[in-house]
Amino acid sequence: MDYLILLSSIGLGAVTVFVFRLDAPRHIKLVNAFTGALLLSLTFLHLLPELYHGHEPAAPISPLLIGSLMLAGFFVQVALDVISMGVEHGHSHHLPGRMPIGVVAGLCLHAFVEAMALGDARTHFDPASRRLLLASIVVHNFPVSVALLGMLLQSGMKRGNALRMLLLFAAMGPLGMFLSAHTTLGNHSRELMAVVIGIFMHISTTILFESSDAHRFNIAKLIAIIVGTGLGVAGALWH
Repeated sequence: MDYLILLSSIGLGAVTVFVFRLDAPRHIKLVNAFTGALLLSLTFLHLLPELYHGHEPAAPISPLLIGSLMLAGFFVQVALDVISMGVEHGHSHHLPGRMPIGVVAGLCLHAFVEAMALGDARTHFDPASRRLLLASIVVHNFPVSVALLGMLLQSGMKRGNALRMLLLFAAMGPLGMFLSAHTTLGNHSRELMAVVIGIFMHISTTILFESSDAHRFNIAKLIAIIVGTGLGVAGALWH
């Protein structure tokens, strides 16, 4: 079921582009403002506190190590942004006649690493954090899939090829989760979560800083941020 949940937002993104034509930058910016606020709220209110809470006595993890892994995740995303041109933030670029191999590769790596922190629910260090991480990835992947598919189509790529690229991106999440769930990586869910939290911090703060024009929030973006923050707080309290 978790694999289908991971794929759901990608499919919804495709429907959004083909049926509702909502891949215009002004629409994506609003969704990004919402997802950025949601990611940041869930990270600060649940994922980050639980990461430091309840270390296993048999295998304690140094807080310095956790902090170092979060910092590593932050700068991994900085590097991935160079490859993907920031599509993780919902950026859409006009690339006429070009095959955006770097963009797709960067997004695939991003999705793969994120999902590795999900691992196996039975061995995860905190089931509640895992559920919130799954929800966060699904919500975050929706505007990414819209931006990616819209950019591919606008570059002149045929619909079939664009959908194949989107399917490749969609497959990365389930593959990352499958790998960590069926290898010894599943025993390091806390360390993997630290890396993903670093990635989330970079993505969410970048989105929120970019959600203003000349440092002025418009009312629609402000409402999107408030709603995203409110849902993030509610999600953290619910768990």
